[in-house]
Formats: sequence, structure tokens, C-alpha cells
Amino acid sequence: MKSGWYTDPNIGIKAVVIAATWQMSGYVMAMYLAGIRGIPSELYEAAQLDGANTFQLYRHIVIPLLRPITLGAVIILGHISLKIFDLVFAMTGSGIGFSCDVPALFMYDTTFRGNYFSQGASVAVILLLSVAVLVVPYLIYSMRTEVRR
Repeated sequence: MKSGWYTDPNIGIKAVVIAATWQMSGYVMAMYLAGIRGIPSELYEAAQLDGANTFQLYRHIVIPLLRPITLGAVIILGHISLKIFDLVFAMTGSGIGFSCDVPALFMYDTTFRGNYFSQGASVAVILLLSVAVLVVPYLIYSMRTEVRR
């Protein structure tokens, strides 16, 4: 007997979101840890000498310096969420009706289960373009900030 929390069409996608959040949380934590360790200790010391408390330290120093990390995490996670296939396929099979249908799963079903290779290729191109809409502006932004340094 299967558990109803991921086979119920009303809560199937919520179960996938919870699993995906758990799956990617370590990656995001590692990005933020690297960002926090990259902040020079002199900034912390200077803020404390100026009389900043811990809240002000994070509000005025740490969080603004972590904005590029946050932007990178949002772009990368958005890219991964558009291409997610394995988690949905492993948890719900080919989906619970259409409640867990994501573009990559739709492409797989259309191409390999329906034998509509041209439609599957069209879905893949649309998926590629939607990922490019997310990734290309981030790459342009990161290249411009590197040139300024």
C-alpha cells in the first residue's frame, strides 16, 4: 500500500516541493557559508569599534555583501527548478494526473512514451529558452561586475 502524501493529487506537488527544498538546502547553505567566510574580518572589527550591535552588523554589512550570493542562488535554483525531472519521476512516477506535471516530465512523456519526437524536441527548445532567460542576464551581470574590479 502506497503512502497517500505523495500519491494524492491535492498534495503531491507539495511533497515534491518539500523534498526539493530539502535536497537543495545544503547547496544553498554552502554558498552562503562561502560568502560569509569571504567577508573580511576587518569589517566586523571596524563596525564593532563604531558601536554597532549584532543586528546592525548583519543589517548593514553582512546582508548587503551577500546580495551577489543571493542572486546567484536564486538564478541557479530557478534554473534547477525548471529542469527538475528526477525527483518528480522518482516520487510520483509519471505524475498524479497532471498535478505534478513539470516541463521536463512533460517532455519525457511526450517524446518517449508518446513517440512524438518532434513535439518533445519543441518542448525541449522551449525549456532551453526559458532557462536561458534566467541564466543569460545573470552571466551578463556577473561579467560586468568582474570587469569593474
